[in-house]
Amino acid sequence: MKVCKKVWSSICVATALIASLGCSFTGANSAEQIDTQAIATDTTLTVDERADKIVAAMSDSEKVGQLVVIGVHGTSINEDMKYMLGEYHFGGVVLFDRNMQSKEQVKQLLGDLQNYAKKNEKIGLFLAVDQEGGAVARMQDGLVKVPAAQDLGTQDVSVAENYAKQASQELAELGFNLNFAPVVDLGLTYGRSFSQNDPEHVVQYAGAVAKAYENNGLQFSFKHFPGIGKADVDLHEKENTIDATKEVLLAEDLKPYKDLIPQFPQTSYMIMVSHAKYPAFDAENPASLSPNIMNGLLRNELGFQGVIVTDDMEMGAVANHYTFGEMAVKTIQSGADIVLICHEYTHMTEAYNALLKAVRAGTITQEQLDTSVKRIVKMKLENKMLMK
Repeated sequence: MKVCKKVWSSICVATALIASLGCSFTGANSAEQIDTQAIATDTTLTVDERADKIVAAMSDSEKVGQLVVIGVHGTSINEDMKYMLGEYHFGGVVLFDRNMQSKEQVKQLLGDLQNYAKKNEKIGLFLAVDQEGGAVARMQDGLVKVPAAQDLGTQDVSVAENYAKQASQELAELGFNLNFAPVVDLGLTYGRSFSQNDPEHVVQYAGAVAKAYENNGLQFSFKHFPGIGKADVDLHEKENTIDATKEVLLAEDLKPYKDLIPQFPQTSYMIMVSHAKYPAFDAENPASLSPNIMNGLLRNELGFQGVIVTDDMEMGAVANHYTFGEMAVKTIQSGADIVLICHEYTHMTEAYNALLKAVRAGTITQEQLDTSVKRIVKMKLENKMLMK
Protein backbone atom coordinates (compact mmCIF):
# COMPACT_ATOMS: atom_id res chain seq x y z
CA MET A 1 0.00 0.00 0.00
CA LYS A 2 1.40 3.39 -0.97
CA VAL A 3 1.03 6.31 1.41
CA CYS A 4 -1.81 8.38 0.04
CA LYS A 5 -1.87 12.18 0.27
CA LYS A 6 -4.62 12.03 2.89
CA VAL A 7 -2.58 9.80 5.21
CA TRP A 8 0.61 11.75 4.60
CA SER A 9 -1.21 14.99 5.30
CA SER A 10 -2.41 13.61 8.63
CA ILE A 11 1.18 12.85 9.65
CA CYS A 12 2.30 16.36 8.74
CA VAL A 13 -0.64 17.98 10.53
CA ALA A 14 0.07 15.92 13.66
CA THR A 15 3.74 16.90 13.58
CA ALA A 16 2.84 20.55 13.14
CA LEU A 17 0.37 20.39 16.03
CA ILE A 18 2.99 18.85 18.32
CA ALA A 19 5.47 21.57 17.38
CA SER A 20 2.87 24.27 18.00
CA LEU A 21 2.46 22.97 21.54
CA GLY A 22 6.10 23.64 22.21
CA CYS A 23 7.23 20.03 22.45
CA SER A 24 8.67 19.13 19.08
CA PHE A 25 9.64 15.48 19.04
CA THR A 26 12.29 15.66 16.36
CA GLY A 27 15.37 17.70 15.74
CA ALA A 28 15.87 18.82 19.33
CA ASN A 29 18.81 17.90 21.50
CA SER A 30 21.05 17.40 18.47
CA ALA A 31 23.91 15.01 18.76
CA GLU A 32 27.50 16.05 18.87
CA GLN A 33 28.94 15.57 15.39
CA ILE A 34 31.35 12.67 15.52
CA ASP A 35 32.94 10.38 12.99
CA THR A 36 31.12 7.14 13.70
CA GLN A 37 33.16 5.31 11.10
CA ALA A 38 36.38 6.27 12.85
CA ILE A 39 34.98 5.05 16.16
CA ALA A 40 33.60 1.86 14.61
CA THR A 41 37.01 0.94 13.22
CA ASP A 42 39.11 2.05 16.20
CA THR A 43 40.84 -1.17 17.26
CA THR A 44 42.27 0.49 20.37
CA LEU A 45 38.76 0.47 21.83
CA THR A 46 36.68 -2.52 22.89
CA VAL A 47 33.28 -3.01 21.28
CA ASP A 48 31.66 -1.78 24.49
CA GLU A 49 33.81 1.36 24.50
CA ARG A 50 33.00 2.06 20.86
CA ALA A 51 29.29 1.58 21.49
CA ASP A 52 29.41 3.84 24.57
CA LYS A 53 31.07 6.67 22.61
CA ILE A 54 28.54 6.43 19.79
CA VAL A 55 25.53 6.33 22.12
CA ALA A 56 26.86 9.25 24.18
CA ALA A 57 27.00 11.41 21.05
CA MET A 58 23.40 10.70 20.01
CA SER A 59 20.43 12.95 20.79
CA ASP A 60 17.38 11.55 22.55
CA SER A 61 15.42 11.79 19.30
CA GLU A 62 18.08 9.76 17.49
CA LYS A 63 18.21 7.18 20.27
CA VAL A 64 14.44 6.74 20.28
CA GLY A 65 14.48 6.16 16.52
CA GLN A 66 16.79 3.19 17.02
CA LEU A 67 14.07 1.55 19.14
CA VAL A 68 11.72 1.21 16.16
CA VAL A 69 11.95 -0.97 13.05
CA ILE A 70 9.37 -0.22 10.38
CA GLY A 71 7.86 -1.49 7.16
CA VAL A 72 7.82 0.84 4.16
CA HIS A 73 5.64 1.23 1.07
CA GLY A 74 7.07 1.18 -2.43
CA THR A 75 9.61 -0.72 -4.51
CA SER A 76 12.19 2.06 -4.82
CA ILE A 77 13.34 4.68 -2.38
CA ASN A 78 10.89 7.58 -2.37
CA GLU A 79 10.23 10.79 -0.50
CA ASP A 80 7.96 9.04 2.01
CA MET A 81 10.74 6.62 2.98
CA LYS A 82 13.30 9.43 3.20
CA TYR A 83 10.97 11.46 5.39
CA MET A 84 10.29 8.57 7.76
CA LEU A 85 13.97 7.73 8.12
CA GLY A 86 15.24 11.31 8.25
CA GLU A 87 12.57 12.79 10.50
CA TYR A 88 12.24 9.93 12.95
CA HIS A 89 15.68 8.27 12.73
CA PHE A 90 14.16 4.79 12.59
CA GLY A 91 16.73 2.07 13.17
CA GLY A 92 15.64 -0.49 10.60
CA VAL A 93 13.36 -1.47 7.75
CA VAL A 94 11.67 -4.82 7.10
CA LEU A 95 10.62 -5.68 3.54
CA PHE A 96 7.55 -7.60 2.43
CA ASP A 97 6.31 -8.88 -0.92
CA ARG A 98 4.83 -5.43 -1.55
CA ASN A 99 8.42 -4.13 -1.73
CA MET A 100 9.96 -6.96 -3.74
CA GLN A 101 9.68 -7.49 -7.51
CA SER A 102 13.04 -8.88 -8.59
CA LYS A 103 16.52 -9.48 -7.20
CA GLU A 104 17.91 -6.46 -9.02
CA GLN A 105 15.13 -4.18 -7.74
CA VAL A 106 15.47 -5.44 -4.14
CA LYS A 107 19.24 -4.98 -4.18
CA GLN A 108 18.82 -1.42 -5.47
CA LEU A 109 16.19 -0.58 -2.86
CA LEU A 110 18.21 -1.98 0.03
CA GLY A 111 21.37 -0.27 -1.17
CA ASP A 112 19.60 3.07 -1.52
CA LEU A 113 18.01 2.79 1.93
CA GLN A 114 21.32 1.89 3.57
CA ASN A 115 23.24 4.63 1.77
CA TYR A 116 20.63 7.21 2.70
CA ALA A 117 20.74 6.22 6.36
CA LYS A 118 24.52 6.17 6.58
CA LYS A 119 24.80 9.54 4.85
CA ASN A 120 22.12 11.27 6.91
CA GLU A 121 22.03 9.37 10.20
CA LYS A 122 25.64 8.11 10.38
CA ILE A 123 24.28 4.79 11.68
CA GLY A 124 23.17 2.14 9.22
CA LEU A 125 19.89 0.28 9.20
CA PHE A 126 18.84 -3.19 10.11
CA LEU A 127 17.56 -4.38 6.72
CA ALA A 128 15.30 -7.26 7.62
CA VAL A 129 13.05 -9.86 6.07
CA ASP A 130 10.83 -12.72 7.30
CA GLN A 131 12.31 -15.58 5.28
CA GLU A 132 11.55 -18.78 7.19
CA GLY A 133 10.66 -20.96 4.22
CA GLY A 134 7.45 -22.84 3.52
CA ALA A 135 4.37 -20.68 4.07
CA VAL A 136 6.39 -17.72 5.33
CA ALA A 137 8.65 -16.72 2.46
CA ARG A 138 9.01 -13.55 0.41
CA MET A 139 9.23 -13.36 -3.38
CA GLN A 140 8.79 -17.10 -3.63
CA ASP A 141 9.27 -17.21 -7.40
CA GLY A 142 12.49 -15.21 -7.31
CA LEU A 143 14.51 -16.47 -4.33
CA VAL A 144 15.79 -19.82 -3.09
CA LYS A 145 12.70 -21.85 -2.24
CA VAL A 146 13.23 -23.21 1.27
CA PRO A 147 10.88 -26.03 2.32
CA ALA A 148 8.75 -25.65 5.43
CA ALA A 149 10.51 -26.37 8.72
CA GLN A 150 8.17 -29.31 9.33
CA ASP A 151 9.36 -30.93 6.09
CA LEU A 152 13.01 -30.20 6.78
CA GLY A 153 12.65 -31.68 10.25
CA THR A 154 11.90 -35.10 8.75
CA GLN A 155 15.15 -35.13 6.77
CA ASP A 156 18.79 -35.19 7.79
CA VAL A 157 19.85 -31.98 9.52
CA SER A 158 22.38 -31.38 6.74
CA VAL A 159 19.48 -30.72 4.35
CA ALA A 160 18.15 -27.89 6.53
CA GLU A 161 21.67 -26.56 6.93
CA ASN A 162 22.28 -26.57 3.18
CA TYR A 163 19.07 -24.68 2.42
CA ALA A 164 19.98 -22.15 5.12
CA LYS A 165 23.42 -21.67 3.55
CA GLN A 166 21.90 -20.99 0.14
CA ALA A 167 19.17 -18.71 1.44
CA SER A 168 21.40 -16.68 3.75
CA GLN A 169 24.05 -16.19 1.10
CA GLU A 170 21.40 -14.97 -1.32
CA LEU A 171 19.84 -12.61 1.23
CA ALA A 172 23.23 -11.18 2.22
CA GLU A 173 24.16 -10.60 -1.42
CA LEU A 174 20.94 -8.63 -1.90
CA GLY A 175 21.80 -6.40 1.07
CA PHE A 176 19.73 -7.88 3.87
CA ASN A 177 21.59 -8.10 7.19
CA LEU A 178 18.83 -9.57 9.40
CA ASN A 179 16.42 -12.46 8.95
CA PHE A 180 13.53 -12.89 11.41
CA ALA A 181 14.12 -16.65 11.56
CA PRO A 182 14.48 -19.45 12.56
CA VAL A 183 11.29 -20.41 14.38
CA VAL A 184 11.97 -22.44 17.54
CA ASP A 185 8.33 -22.99 18.52
CA LEU A 186 7.02 -26.51 19.00
CA GLY A 187 3.97 -27.58 17.00
CA LEU A 188 3.30 -24.29 15.22
CA THR A 189 0.67 -24.38 12.48
CA TYR A 190 1.33 -24.18 8.72
CA GLY A 191 4.39 -26.39 9.03
CA ARG A 192 6.49 -23.67 10.69
CA SER A 193 8.08 -25.88 13.38
CA PHE A 194 10.93 -28.36 13.03
CA SER A 195 9.07 -30.63 15.47
CA GLN A 196 5.61 -30.92 16.96
CA ASN A 197 6.74 -32.02 20.42
CA ASP A 198 10.49 -32.66 20.61
CA PRO A 199 12.49 -29.64 21.83
CA GLU A 200 15.82 -31.43 21.31
CA HIS A 201 14.95 -31.85 17.63
CA VAL A 202 14.16 -28.13 17.36
CA VAL A 203 17.46 -27.25 19.03
CA GLN A 204 19.41 -29.39 16.58
CA TYR A 205 17.74 -28.07 13.42
CA ALA A 206 17.29 -24.42 14.42
CA GLY A 207 20.88 -24.38 15.67
CA ALA A 208 22.18 -25.66 12.33
CA VAL A 209 20.13 -23.09 10.42
CA ALA A 210 21.27 -20.26 12.70
CA LYS A 211 24.91 -21.33 12.33
CA ALA A 212 24.58 -21.19 8.54
CA TYR A 213 23.14 -17.68 8.81
CA GLU A 214 25.96 -16.62 11.11
CA ASN A 215 28.63 -18.03 8.78
CA ASN A 216 27.24 -15.94 5.93
CA GLY A 217 27.21 -12.74 8.00
CA LEU A 218 23.42 -12.65 8.33
CA GLN A 219 22.08 -11.76 11.75
CA PHE A 220 18.95 -13.64 12.79
CA SER A 221 16.18 -13.99 15.34
CA PHE A 222 14.94 -16.91 17.40
CA LYS A 223 11.15 -16.65 17.75
CA HIS A 224 8.47 -16.43 19.21
CA PHE A 225 9.50 -16.26 22.88
CA PRO A 226 8.47 -17.96 25.10
CA GLY A 227 6.73 -20.14 22.50
CA ILE A 228 3.43 -19.90 20.62
CA GLY A 229 3.03 -23.50 19.48
CA LYS A 230 0.35 -24.06 22.13
CA ALA A 231 -1.75 -21.08 20.97
CA ASP A 232 -5.13 -22.12 19.55
CA VAL A 233 -5.98 -18.89 17.70
CA ASP A 234 -4.12 -16.71 15.20
CA LEU A 235 -2.44 -13.92 17.16
CA HIS A 236 -2.65 -11.73 14.07
CA GLU A 237 -6.39 -11.62 14.72
CA LYS A 238 -6.91 -11.69 18.49
CA GLU A 239 -5.32 -12.42 21.85
CA ASN A 240 -4.63 -15.90 23.12
CA THR A 241 -3.84 -17.26 26.57
CA ILE A 242 -1.52 -20.25 26.88
CA ASP A 243 -2.44 -21.97 30.13
CA ALA A 244 0.46 -24.42 30.34
CA THR A 245 2.22 -24.61 33.69
CA LYS A 246 5.66 -23.17 34.26
CA GLU A 247 7.07 -26.68 34.52
CA VAL A 248 5.63 -27.69 31.14
CA LEU A 249 6.76 -24.49 29.44
CA LEU A 250 10.29 -24.83 30.82
CA ALA A 251 10.55 -28.47 29.75
CA GLU A 252 9.08 -27.97 26.29
CA ASP A 253 8.65 -24.51 24.73
CA LEU A 254 11.49 -22.80 26.58
CA LYS A 255 14.07 -25.55 26.21
CA PRO A 256 15.20 -24.42 22.73
CA TYR A 257 15.98 -20.97 24.13
CA LYS A 258 17.77 -22.38 27.15
CA ASP A 259 19.96 -24.55 24.91
CA LEU A 260 20.49 -22.16 21.98
CA ILE A 261 21.21 -18.90 23.81
CA PRO A 262 24.71 -20.00 24.96
CA GLN A 263 25.63 -21.33 21.52
CA PHE A 264 25.91 -17.96 19.73
CA PRO A 265 27.43 -14.54 20.42
CA GLN A 266 24.60 -12.36 21.68
CA THR A 267 25.47 -9.65 19.17
CA SER A 268 24.71 -12.05 16.31
CA TYR A 269 20.99 -12.49 16.93
CA MET A 270 17.81 -11.10 18.44
CA ILE A 271 15.02 -12.85 20.27
CA MET A 272 11.53 -12.00 19.07
CA VAL A 273 8.90 -11.99 21.81
CA SER A 274 5.30 -13.03 21.17
CA HIS A 275 1.99 -11.34 21.93
CA ALA A 276 0.43 -14.34 23.68
CA LYS A 277 -0.35 -14.37 27.40
CA TYR A 278 1.28 -16.88 29.75
CA PRO A 279 -0.41 -16.82 33.19
CA ALA A 280 2.30 -19.11 34.56
CA PHE A 281 4.64 -16.11 34.30
CA ASP A 282 2.32 -13.08 34.10
CA ALA A 283 -1.43 -13.25 34.57
CA GLU A 284 -2.06 -9.74 33.27
CA ASN A 285 0.20 -8.88 30.33
CA PRO A 286 1.05 -10.48 27.00
CA ALA A 287 4.70 -11.48 26.73
CA SER A 288 5.59 -8.44 24.61
CA LEU A 289 4.38 -6.14 27.41
CA SER A 290 5.55 -8.20 30.37
CA PRO A 291 8.54 -7.31 32.56
CA ASN A 292 8.18 -10.71 34.24
CA ILE A 293 8.72 -12.49 30.94
CA MET A 294 11.27 -10.25 29.22
CA ASN A 295 13.35 -9.12 32.19
CA GLY A 296 12.60 -11.80 34.74
CA LEU A 297 12.51 -14.91 32.56
CA LEU A 298 14.51 -14.11 29.42
CA ARG A 299 17.20 -11.85 30.82
CA ASN A 300 17.58 -12.98 34.43
CA GLU A 301 16.75 -16.70 34.30
CA LEU A 302 17.95 -17.56 30.78
CA GLY A 303 20.79 -15.04 30.68
CA PHE A 304 20.02 -13.33 27.37
CA GLN A 305 21.49 -9.82 27.31
CA GLY A 306 21.13 -9.18 23.59
CA VAL A 307 18.43 -7.36 21.63
CA ILE A 308 14.79 -8.23 22.31
CA VAL A 309 12.43 -7.33 19.45
CA THR A 310 8.64 -7.52 19.55
CA ASP A 311 6.54 -9.30 17.00
CA ASP A 312 4.59 -6.86 14.79
CA MET A 313 2.65 -4.53 17.06
CA GLU A 314 -0.12 -4.25 14.49
CA MET A 315 -1.25 -7.80 15.26
CA GLY A 316 -4.74 -7.97 16.75
CA ALA A 317 -3.56 -9.72 19.93
CA VAL A 318 -2.25 -6.36 21.17
CA ALA A 319 -3.48 -3.72 18.70
CA ASN A 320 -7.10 -4.47 19.63
CA HIS A 321 -6.41 -3.49 23.24
CA TYR A 322 -3.89 -0.62 23.28
CA THR A 323 -2.96 2.46 21.30
CA PHE A 324 0.35 2.30 19.47
CA GLY A 325 1.79 4.92 21.77
CA GLU A 326 0.77 2.94 24.84
CA MET A 327 2.19 -0.29 23.42
CA ALA A 328 5.49 1.27 22.42
CA VAL A 329 6.12 2.82 25.83
CA LYS A 330 4.98 -0.21 27.80
CA THR A 331 7.08 -2.70 25.81
CA ILE A 332 10.27 -0.66 26.20
CA GLN A 333 9.57 -0.11 29.91
CA SER A 334 9.04 -3.87 30.24
CA GLY A 335 12.37 -4.89 28.73
CA ALA A 336 12.13 -4.91 24.92
CA ASP A 337 14.72 -3.01 22.90
CA ILE A 338 12.97 -2.76 19.52
CA VAL A 339 9.33 -2.19 18.64
CA LEU A 340 8.39 -3.74 15.28
CA ILE A 341 5.63 -1.91 13.35
CA CYS A 342 5.25 -3.18 9.82
CA HIS A 343 2.45 -1.45 7.94
CA GLU A 344 0.94 1.96 8.72
CA TYR A 345 3.13 5.08 8.87
CA THR A 346 0.70 6.79 11.26
CA HIS A 347 1.18 3.94 13.76
CA MET A 348 4.96 4.28 13.54
CA THR A 349 4.94 8.02 14.14
CA GLU A 350 2.51 7.63 17.04
CA ALA A 351 4.83 5.09 18.64
CA TYR A 352 7.91 7.24 18.10
CA ASN A 353 6.34 10.39 19.51
CA ALA A 354 5.04 8.54 22.58
CA LEU A 355 8.47 7.03 23.22
CA LEU A 356 10.24 10.37 22.99
CA LYS A 357 7.65 12.00 25.22
CA ALA A 358 8.16 9.21 27.77
CA VAL A 359 11.93 9.69 27.67
CA ARG A 360 11.60 13.42 28.21
CA ALA A 361 9.12 12.86 31.03
CA GLY A 362 11.41 10.30 32.67
CA THR A 363 8.89 7.45 32.49
CA ILE A 364 11.50 5.74 30.31
CA THR A 365 14.74 6.52 32.09
CA GLN A 366 17.87 7.70 30.34
CA GLU A 367 19.68 4.66 31.69
CA GLN A 368 17.11 2.30 30.20
CA LEU A 369 17.15 4.14 26.87
CA ASP A 370 20.94 4.08 26.66
CA THR A 371 21.09 0.40 27.63
CA SER A 372 18.74 -0.58 24.80
CA VAL A 373 20.45 1.64 22.24
CA LYS A 374 23.85 0.27 23.24
CA ARG A 375 22.62 -3.28 22.61
CA ILE A 376 21.40 -2.20 19.17
CA VAL A 377 24.61 -0.32 18.33
CA LYS A 378 26.71 -3.33 19.34
CA MET A 379 24.75 -5.51 16.91
CA LYS A 380 25.28 -2.94 14.19
CA LEU A 381 28.99 -2.72 14.96
CA GLU A 382 29.16 -6.50 14.66
CA ASN A 383 27.69 -6.27 11.15
CA LYS A 384 29.63 -3.15 10.11
CA MET A 385 26.40 -1.15 9.85
CA LEU A 386 28.12 1.99 11.13
CA MET A 387 30.67 2.11 8.34
CA LYS A 388 30.32 3.93 5.04
